[in-house]
Amino acid sequence: MGKVVNQLVMAGMAAVASTALGGIIYRHMRYQKIKPKPLKHFPELVPNNEKELHLTAHRGLSAVYPENTKEAFTAAGQAGFYALECDTHCTTDGTWVILHDGQIKTMFDGTGDVKSYSYAEMLQKKMTNGANIEKYPNAQICTLQEYIDICKEYGCRPMIEVKDKRLDKMPSLYDMLVKNDILESCIIISFHISVLKELYKIDPNLEMWYLVEYITDQKLREAKECGNAGIAFCAQYNAGRPKAIQKVHDNGLTAACWTVDTQDMLDKMMALGVKYVTTNSILPE
Repeated sequence: MGKVVNQLVMAGMAAVASTALGGIIYRHMRYQKIKPKPLKHFPELVPNNEKELHLTAHRGLSAVYPENTKEAFTAAGQAGFYALECDTHCTTDGTWVILHDGQIKTMFDGTGDVKSYSYAEMLQKKMTNGANIEKYPNAQICTLQEYIDICKEYGCRPMIEVKDKRLDKMPSLYDMLVKNDILESCIIISFHISVLKELYKIDPNLEMWYLVEYITDQKLREAKECGNAGIAFCAQYNAGRPKAIQKVHDNGLTAACWTVDTQDMLDKMMALGVKYVTTNSILPE
């Protein structure tokens, strides 16, 4: 009975998270000061591990650096992560910039949506939030180009979450992938299935993962419609649903999860055959 109740609770939490109320609750949380998290080392959590596992740095090494900044990405690259995850939006002058929330208030001294600013205007905004932000008074908004350069420098796969859901901007994004010769190395992820479908029209060979709170049969069908797709799911909401995760495997889709910061959750994901794990605070070595 306890397992069933827990699954119902997680399903309810996931359902609320996808509603307008969930958005309000999330934004309230994001307006709070982001505090550093203790770092852990994968070999210490899983000694003598023989399973293949790929760790992705969530918004860079966001546990101890301001998220989605050059500093966070550089630190994650130096730490040896398999991939660096970022969030991107397009500004009024066509510059793709890295920022999780559209509303800049969560991270900068300003208001409004990042998509209503030019890149030059965003450079004038002082970053006011992020782990240990007081140590990085010169931290600025990072461009997608700067992020890609860091991924290349350290040999990390670019994992690019497309937050901007304007379909007319997708050719511009794709052109950046072409220009930087990362069509084969990058992974495009998004909660917006319309974005993935649009990019699939441009290039059916792009590796793309559909971000979902809760795995459902409908989400699986939508992911498969995008061709070379996977499912990147919330670890917390799906850890107690082995059959749902198995369906991802059975459908021939890549199974990836976010965000894993504890040994217990890491053990659960590895036991369920998830080989791509996004983390804030678990270091590869």
